Amino acid sequence: GYFARVAREKGLHILCGAYRILRQEMGLPPSRLLAAGYLGHESHGYLKEIQDQMREWKLADEFEYQGELDREDKLRFFTQLHVFSTPAVYHEPKGLSVLEAMVSGIPVVLPNHGAFPEIVRNTGGGLLCAPNDPYDLARQIMAIRDDPVLAGQLGQAGAAGAREHYSSARSAERTIEALEKLCRTYWYP
Repeated sequence: GYFARVAREKGLHILCGAYRILRQEMGLPPSRLLAAGYLGHESHGYLKEIQDQMREWKLADEFEYQGELDREDKLRFFTQLHVFSTPAVYHEPKGLSVLEAMVSGIPVVLPNHGAFPEIVRNTGGGLLCAPNDPYDLARQIMAIRDDPVLAGQLGQAGAAGAREHYSSARSAERTIEALEKLCRTYWYP
Protein backbone atom coordinates (compact mmCIF):
# COMPACT_ATOMS: atom_id res chain seq x y z
CA GLY A 1 0.00 0.00 0.00
CA TYR A 2 0.83 3.67 -0.41
CA PHE A 3 -0.40 6.62 1.64
CA ALA A 4 0.97 10.04 0.76
CA ARG A 5 0.28 13.02 -1.41
CA VAL A 6 -0.32 11.75 -4.94
CA ALA A 7 2.45 13.52 -6.81
CA ARG A 8 5.32 12.36 -9.01
CA GLU A 9 7.96 13.18 -6.40
CA LYS A 10 6.32 10.82 -3.91
CA GLY A 11 6.92 7.88 -6.26
CA LEU A 12 3.57 6.12 -6.64
CA HIS A 13 4.57 5.33 -10.25
CA ILE A 14 7.65 3.50 -8.94
CA LEU A 15 5.51 1.41 -6.60
CA CYS A 16 3.16 0.62 -9.50
CA GLY A 17 6.15 -0.44 -11.58
CA ALA A 18 7.31 -2.68 -8.74
CA TYR A 19 3.80 -4.16 -8.53
CA ARG A 20 3.91 -5.01 -12.24
CA ILE A 21 7.26 -6.73 -11.73
CA LEU A 22 5.90 -8.64 -8.72
CA ARG A 23 2.84 -9.83 -10.64
CA GLN A 24 4.28 -10.44 -14.09
CA GLU A 25 7.88 -11.44 -13.40
CA MET A 26 8.15 -12.64 -9.80
CA GLY A 27 5.06 -14.81 -9.53
CA LEU A 28 3.02 -12.83 -7.02
CA PRO A 29 -0.55 -14.15 -7.20
CA PRO A 30 -3.39 -11.70 -7.88
CA SER A 31 -3.27 -9.11 -5.11
CA ARG A 32 -4.22 -5.50 -4.57
CA LEU A 33 -2.22 -2.31 -4.65
CA LEU A 34 -4.02 0.25 -2.52
CA ALA A 35 -3.19 3.94 -2.59
CA ALA A 36 -4.62 6.92 -0.75
CA GLY A 37 -3.72 10.50 -0.01
CA TYR A 38 -4.22 14.09 -1.04
CA LEU A 39 -4.64 14.62 -4.78
CA GLY A 40 -4.10 18.24 -5.80
CA HIS A 41 -5.56 19.60 -9.00
CA GLU A 42 -2.08 19.71 -10.55
CA SER A 43 -1.65 15.94 -10.04
CA HIS A 44 -4.86 14.65 -11.63
CA GLY A 45 -2.98 13.99 -14.88
CA TYR A 46 -0.29 12.08 -12.98
CA LEU A 47 -2.88 9.78 -11.40
CA LYS A 48 -4.53 9.27 -14.80
CA GLU A 49 -1.12 8.27 -16.26
CA ILE A 50 -0.75 5.70 -13.49
CA GLN A 51 -4.28 4.34 -14.03
CA ASP A 52 -3.69 4.16 -17.79
CA GLN A 53 -0.38 2.34 -17.26
CA MET A 54 -2.03 -0.17 -14.91
CA ARG A 55 -4.70 -0.78 -17.58
CA GLU A 56 -2.02 -1.31 -20.21
CA TRP A 57 -0.34 -3.85 -17.90
CA LYS A 58 -3.73 -5.58 -17.40
CA LEU A 59 -3.56 -4.79 -13.68
CA ALA A 60 -6.19 -2.04 -13.45
CA ASP A 61 -8.55 -4.25 -11.44
CA GLU A 62 -5.84 -4.72 -8.81
CA PHE A 63 -5.09 -1.00 -8.30
CA GLU A 64 -7.33 1.17 -6.18
CA TYR A 65 -6.93 4.84 -5.31
CA GLN A 66 -9.12 5.42 -2.25
CA GLY A 67 -8.84 9.23 -2.18
CA GLU A 68 -8.20 11.49 0.76
CA LEU A 69 -8.94 9.80 4.06
CA ASP A 70 -9.96 11.13 7.44
CA ARG A 71 -8.37 9.67 10.57
CA GLU A 72 -10.82 6.77 10.95
CA ASP A 73 -10.60 5.82 7.28
CA LYS A 74 -6.81 6.05 7.40
CA LEU A 75 -6.66 3.64 10.35
CA ARG A 76 -8.96 1.28 8.43
CA PHE A 77 -6.79 1.68 5.34
CA PHE A 78 -3.68 0.52 7.20
CA THR A 79 -5.47 -2.64 8.39
CA GLN A 80 -5.79 -3.72 4.74
CA LEU A 81 -2.03 -3.65 4.06
CA HIS A 82 0.69 -6.27 4.32
CA VAL A 83 3.55 -4.02 3.17
CA PHE A 84 3.79 -0.24 2.90
CA SER A 85 5.96 1.92 0.65
CA THR A 86 6.27 5.55 -0.28
CA PRO A 87 9.20 5.36 -2.71
CA ALA A 88 9.82 9.11 -2.89
CA VAL A 89 12.21 10.17 -5.64
CA TYR A 90 13.56 13.06 -3.56
CA HIS A 91 15.23 13.00 -0.16
CA GLU A 92 12.10 12.91 2.00
CA PRO A 93 12.84 14.88 5.20
CA LYS A 94 10.28 13.22 7.47
CA GLY A 95 7.87 10.55 6.28
CA LEU A 96 4.91 10.90 8.63
CA SER A 97 2.83 8.31 6.76
CA VAL A 98 5.71 5.84 7.12
CA LEU A 99 5.56 6.25 10.90
CA GLU A 100 1.77 5.87 10.83
CA ALA A 101 2.10 2.62 8.90
CA MET A 102 4.74 1.38 11.32
CA VAL A 103 2.62 2.19 14.37
CA SER A 104 -0.08 0.10 12.67
CA GLY A 105 2.34 -2.85 12.57
CA ILE A 106 2.92 -2.73 8.80
CA PRO A 107 6.45 -3.51 7.57
CA VAL A 108 7.79 -0.88 5.20
CA VAL A 109 10.09 -0.81 2.18
CA LEU A 110 11.64 2.58 1.55
CA PRO A 111 14.30 4.10 -0.69
CA ASN A 112 17.73 4.36 0.89
CA HIS A 113 17.87 8.16 1.05
CA GLY A 114 16.49 11.14 2.96
CA ALA A 115 15.11 10.41 6.42
CA PHE A 116 14.20 6.82 5.54
CA PRO A 117 17.50 5.09 6.47
CA GLU A 118 17.41 6.74 9.90
CA ILE A 119 13.77 5.76 10.43
CA VAL A 120 14.45 2.13 9.46
CA ARG A 121 17.60 2.06 11.62
CA ASN A 122 15.82 3.56 14.65
CA THR A 123 12.77 1.35 14.43
CA GLY A 124 13.87 -1.87 12.76
CA GLY A 125 10.50 -1.79 11.01
CA GLY A 126 11.43 -2.25 7.40
CA LEU A 127 13.83 -2.78 4.55
CA LEU A 128 15.61 -0.31 2.32
CA CYS A 129 15.81 -0.45 -1.46
CA ALA A 130 17.81 1.38 -4.08
CA PRO A 131 16.16 4.75 -4.85
CA ASN A 132 14.12 4.99 -8.06
CA ASP A 133 14.55 1.26 -8.71
CA PRO A 134 11.25 -0.63 -9.10
CA TYR A 135 13.12 -3.96 -9.42
CA ASP A 136 14.88 -3.57 -6.07
CA LEU A 137 11.65 -2.34 -4.49
CA ALA A 138 9.89 -5.45 -5.84
CA ARG A 139 12.67 -7.72 -4.51
CA GLN A 140 12.40 -6.23 -1.01
CA ILE A 141 8.59 -6.46 -1.01
CA MET A 142 8.85 -10.09 -2.14
CA ALA A 143 11.37 -10.81 0.65
CA ILE A 144 8.76 -9.69 3.18
CA ARG A 145 5.95 -11.55 1.44
CA ASP A 146 7.95 -14.78 1.24
CA ASP A 147 9.01 -14.72 4.90
CA PRO A 148 6.05 -14.36 7.28
CA VAL A 149 8.40 -14.52 10.28
CA LEU A 150 10.40 -11.58 8.91
CA ALA A 151 7.18 -9.70 8.15
CA GLY A 152 5.97 -10.21 11.71
CA GLN A 153 9.30 -9.17 13.20
CA LEU A 154 9.47 -6.03 11.08
CA GLY A 155 5.87 -5.13 11.91
CA GLN A 156 6.38 -5.57 15.67
CA ALA A 157 9.74 -3.78 15.68
CA GLY A 158 8.35 -0.91 13.62
CA ALA A 159 5.37 -0.41 15.92
CA ALA A 160 7.52 -0.43 19.05
CA GLY A 161 10.32 1.62 17.49
CA ALA A 162 8.01 4.28 16.07
CA ARG A 163 6.38 4.72 19.47
CA GLU A 164 9.74 4.85 21.24
CA HIS A 165 11.57 7.19 18.88
CA TYR A 166 8.86 9.23 17.17
CA SER A 167 6.00 9.72 19.62
CA SER A 168 4.73 13.20 20.49
CA ALA A 169 6.24 12.82 23.95
CA ARG A 170 9.66 11.91 22.52
CA SER A 171 9.49 14.81 20.06
CA ALA A 172 8.68 17.20 22.92
CA GLU A 173 11.61 15.83 24.95
CA ARG A 174 14.02 16.35 22.04
CA THR A 175 12.72 19.87 21.49
CA ILE A 176 13.31 20.72 25.14
CA GLU A 177 16.79 19.17 25.00
CA ALA A 178 17.64 21.26 21.93
CA LEU A 179 16.31 24.46 23.51
CA GLU A 180 18.24 23.80 26.74
CA LYS A 181 21.43 23.24 24.75
CA LEU A 182 20.80 26.43 22.78
CA CYS A 183 20.23 28.39 26.00
CA ARG A 184 23.39 26.98 27.63
CA THR A 185 25.44 27.72 24.54
CA TYR A 186 24.30 31.26 23.75
CA TRP A 187 22.63 32.78 26.78
CA TYR A 188 23.84 31.02 29.90
CA PRO A 189 27.41 29.83 29.21
